[in-house]
This record gives sequence, structure tokens and C-alpha cells, in this order.
Amino acid sequence: MESKFSGVGLNYSVLSGICVGAGTIAFFVLFQKGGPLSVVPAILAGGAAIMAIAGMLFFREPPSWQRLLGVAFAIVGLFLLRR
Repeated sequence: MESKFSGVGLNYSVLSGICVGAGTIAFFVLFQKGGPLSVVPAILAGGAAIMAIAGMLFFREPPSWQRLLGVAFAIVGLFLLRR
């Protein structure tokens, strides 16, 4: 399978890089300010849920029961870890 270059793909790549970079900087700032290390799993679970939902909404990925269950578990996990 051959990859094709497109302007839209480039834009998505740049946007992804900016988001990952901003998240990494936010982690460093959080820990420098004395934030708890226990928030890392919550942030990662929330990000995974957001990415799965974005994939279904914007990239027309099929919403399988496994994907929806994973999003639900991630959200439930966020509520369980917040205390």
C-alpha cells in the first residue's frame, strides 16, 4: 500500500504534533508546580476517549461495541480516579 501526500494530511500531522507537544509541556508544568503523579492515568484515559470519539465523528471510523465500551470504561475510570 502506497502513502499519498496531501495538504489535508499535512495539516492533520502538524495539528497532531502541536497537540502532543502542548500536552507534553503541560505535563512538565504540572509536575514542576507539585501536581500529583496520580493524575497521569486519568489524563491518558481522557485523551484516549477523546481520540476514539473524534475518530468516529470526524474520520468516520465505524463505532463498534468494543470501541464504545472502551470509551465508556475510560470515562468511568476518570470518575473513579478523581478522588
